[in-house]
Amino acid sequence: MIGTLILNHATVTATLRCLEAMRTDLSCATRILILDNGSPGDDAKPLADFAALHPDTIRFSASLKNLGFAGGMNLLIAQALADPAIDQILLLNSDTLPQPGFIAAMQARLDPDMRTDMVAARMVREDGAIDSLGITLYRSTLASNRKRENEILLGPSGGCALLTRRLLEDLLATHGEWFDESFFCYAEDTDLVLRARWLGYRTAYAADAVVHHAGSLSSGGPDNDFVLYHGIRNSLWWLVKDAPAGWFLRSLPWFIALHVGIWLRHVRRGRARVLWRLYRDAIRGISAMRRKRKIIRDTRRVSAAEFATWVEPRFYERGYVQRAWRELWRGKSA
Repeated sequence: MIGTLILNHATVTATLRCLEAMRTDLSCATRILILDNGSPGDDAKPLADFAALHPDTIRFSASLKNLGFAGGMNLLIAQALADPAIDQILLLNSDTLPQPGFIAAMQARLDPDMRTDMVAARMVREDGAIDSLGITLYRSTLASNRKRENEILLGPSGGCALLTRRLLEDLLATHGEWFDESFFCYAEDTDLVLRARWLGYRTAYAADAVVHHAGSLSSGGPDNDFVLYHGIRNSLWWLVKDAPAGWFLRSLPWFIALHVGIWLRHVRRGRARVLWRLYRDAIRGISAMRRKRKIIRDTRRVSAAEFATWVEPRFYERGYVQRAWRELWRGKSA
């Protein structure tokens, strides 16, 4: 049985649309677990009412506070795995509209014998443009949405990811966590995928599993201080936790270039205080990440040299440097 996990935080209209779309793809072997993640206002009631109409397929719970993506998903994962009949977990953003057949398309790419226990979907925007084909890790040391099928797939994005019970139970037993709750949100999926790769699990991409995605509704859109703070801070944390020292040293010139560019770009946009806070907090969290790093390093099942094969050789997304350069000198938003 597959358990589909959905978090709602102040996106009740989109979440209800997602649930309606999911019901066209449900079977007797599918369950939906939804958590209202500390939404302000009355989001919880319409979701609870919707779940009450479908008690055999939907289970609703609510948290009084926002646990973030990491904490909220961990709560739902624990609920799902408490049911011994559930052997696969689908993580799905609340602002998505999955297309019929996408679950079966993702399941078809699982291969237990080859340890392919993670599958990414084809997430597209409403205009048909690619939103995410999973996660790509670039040589700049920054991970982002994979936009092209010929780019190296690190693993699935948390926005739509199929994971097996075997992988999740292994992560908890070996590393003591599923998602790292100190991340709160953003890059927590990169961290989980990397830790799974260190344990020898592989990933696949299901091109025929199509999901429409609005993107960043619960965090107020993709270009704000909240996203900047968590995205860059957490990207520094997973580097400390998961990246081999040798690879990082070889990537150091690209890492420096990336962060000089981040400072130039966002200082010009009036975000100096956010930058100061995120780098300060990233440094404060290094000790905790180093303790987790030791566990990951001591339990990895593949050689450190394999990490380089998971990295896309490009500096970053195609066209990003040119756009950032034009923005820097013209003072315009990307």
